[in-house]
Formats: sequence, C-alpha cells, structure tokens
Amino acid sequence: MIYLLSTLMLTAVGLTVGPSLAAGVDLADYRWKNRLLLIFAPNETVKDFATFSHRLNAENLNVLDRDLVVFRIFETASSRVDNQPLSPEDAQALRLRFDIKLGQFTVILVGKDGGVKLIQKRQADLEEIFDLIDRMPMRRQEMREKS
Repeated sequence: MIYLLSTLMLTAVGLTVGPSLAAGVDLADYRWKNRLLLIFAPNETVKDFATFSHRLNAENLNVLDRDLVVFRIFETASSRVDNQPLSPEDAQALRLRFDIKLGQFTVILVGKDGGVKLIQKRQADLEEIFDLIDRMPMRRQEMREKS
C-alpha cells in the first residue's frame, strides 16, 4: 500500500513538473515570422562568442532587417532571447534538441520555415550568414517587397 501511494505521488509530481519544463520556449512559435540565430557557448567570456556577439551588436540594423531573433545560450551564465531571459531549463532543452556538447561554441541558423540552414562549430562569419539568408527565396521576396 505504501509503495502504491509513493508511486502515485511520484506520478502526480511528474505530471506537474514535466509539462512546465517542456512548455518553455517553442521554436515553432517563430515559424514564418522570424529566422533564428542560436549561439551556444560555455559563457559570455569565450573568445569566439565575444567576437561574434560584438559583431552582431554592430550589425543590429542588418539583424533586424533579416527578421533575426538571437538566442544566446550559455552553460554557466544567464541565457537570453534577444534581451529577454531564457530559463536554464529552456537553455538545456535547446542544447539537447540541437545536440550541443558542453564546452562547445556553435552557431545555428534556423529559417522562417523552421529548417536548420547552417551549423557552424567554429568562429562564425556574420557576412556568410547574411549572404546565406539573402539567397533564400523568402528573403528575396521580402527584399523585392521593400523596394
């Protein structure tokens, strides 16, 4: 009887904790609205991250023009989406989803269709990312409409 009661209590706790962890950030919410740039790093002081982040900040208008939402996902620092905090659980869920190993710097570009367009596990080249986006059919259409 005690075993059954313990099992029922663990199941009830699992049902209340499980969905809240899984219910965090849903990349599907961005589909057809935004392109996603996910930057994974151990922390903000990693040289590759610091260099890339500085470049991103300098190119803010180009980032906005391409409808990019930037995820900065860290192991030992506060992660964020643009300037909004991202919970540690959501950061870990994204690491698992994209199979990012601890200690690894990785940049991933996700298109508006939700597909992964680029994975770079080294110092990323922002111009290369912008060029890739600008060659996408949806982006070409956006540029024509803005003209």
